[in-house]
Amino acid sequence: MTSENQLKRLPRDFFKRTTEGIAKDLLGRSLVRRTKKGDMITKIIETEAYLGPNDKACHTYNYKKTKRTKTMYERPGTIYVYLIYGMYHCLNVITEPKGEPCAVLIRELYPIDGIELIKENRSVKIGKNYKNLMDGPGKLCMALDITKEKFNGKDACDPKSKLFFAEGNPANPSEIKAYKRIGIDYAEEDKDRLLRFKIEK
Repeated sequence: MTSENQLKRLPRDFFKRTTEGIAKDLLGRSLVRRTKKGDMITKIIETEAYLGPNDKACHTYNYKKTKRTKTMYERPGTIYVYLIYGMYHCLNVITEPKGEPCAVLIRELYPIDGIELIKENRSVKIGKNYKNLMDGPGKLCMALDITKEKFNGKDACDPKSKLFFAEGNPANPSEIKAYKRIGIDYAEEDKDRLLRFKIEK
């Protein structure tokens, strides 16, 4: 059953803090996708922090600004969606004060409500434990029907937003483990930074 906290939208000030801290603090909280068919409510299980100009793995390393990355310079709480391999979308939320282009990538979700809608969007056979339903950035975007066209540059803090982060049930710090990020071998020494965070009980 959905609780009030799972729909209580996180305010902008939540995203105006350090990116690494937000990446940890998002764990256990809710990501909500509203549609005409109903709400899809999920729990955030895994995130990655991207530290902007000081992070060689980040799209905005050294304050690089392109047509794709201009969204990262927007105010905190802005949604940043981009394509990888020309076909898979990745969902991020902008962090820190406006103009400091940092973000948190959402890597894994667990379904709370709207599971039939989520399964319909994924259109694959899913086991009872939902292990493969949203255990990757591309999979979770398919599951929640998140695309660059629909959400890139949108404000998750806007009360009218159909995609937003909610209070949920924050993970206990003892449940959070830190790892190296995935798929960033190009990032030289920054590829070894422990900026991927996951709930592991």
